[in-house]
Formats: sequence, C-alpha cells, structure tokens
Amino acid sequence: MTAGRHLGAAALLAASLLPWLSGTGNAAQTLDIELTKLMDMDGKCAASLRLTNRMTETLDVVRFDLYVFDKAGASARHLILDTGPMHTDNTTVASLPLVDGPCSNIGRLVIKDVPECKTAAGADVDCVGALNLTSRTAVPLTK
Repeated sequence: MTAGRHLGAAALLAASLLPWLSGTGNAAQTLDIELTKLMDMDGKCAASLRLTNRMTETLDVVRFDLYVFDKAGASARHLILDTGPMHTDNTTVASLPLVDGPCSNIGRLVIKDVPECKTAAGADVDCVGALNLTSRTAVPLTK
C-alpha cells in the first residue's frame, strides 16, 4: 500500500468513528423526568419536576398519568400532567399540587402511562419506552 492509500484509509476510518467518539452516533433518545423537590405549602404537598426532551423531534402534545402513593402503598391521587410542547434538548419545569396534607405522607410517585405523546407533525411517539425517571428526593419516581 502506498502512503496515499494509508492516509485515505485512515481518514475513512476516522470519519466512520467520529459519531461514536463524539457521542452523537446512536445515542439513546430519552424523555428525562426528575423529581427535584417536594414542598409543603398551606397544608398541601406540591412537587417540582424537571423534564428534558432528548428525542430527535419537538413533542407538541405530552400527557402523563401520574399516581401518588402514600407510605402504606395506597393510591392517594391520580393526576394528568400536560407538559407540551417540549422542544428537543430543552428543559421544562413543572410544579403541581399532589395531595392535601404533608409531603412526609408520600411514599412514591409513579408515571403509569403517557396516553398522548405526539410530534409537531402529529405523529405518535412511544414516550413510555423513552422515559428516564430520577428523583433528588427521598420519594422515588418510577414507572
């Protein structure tokens, strides 16, 4: 092989590895939701959530089925959280009242389903499969 061919082969190899090395190749597309805070306010418990769309498209309509369970494991409340539109690589913050009573009574939050998740073009998206849930509190946020 000549030096020109070696350089050409090296350039081709580098170009094919670039997306992998930079992390932009087949990176997982996720819809990240983090429970950042629980707050007692006027005899009620409220939650603050940080949502980040790491999908390839803007999500125009997003609705989550959120269930609040008490420490005994009983369902305390069912909420529909509507957060659209969510732009790609953009963060949304949502605050919502969860239950009457102190936050210390809450055992966990569960996102059971995403009954509606559509792109700006109206295409359905599997947002349940894309969910990446975390919590900064002692109360877990799970599927």
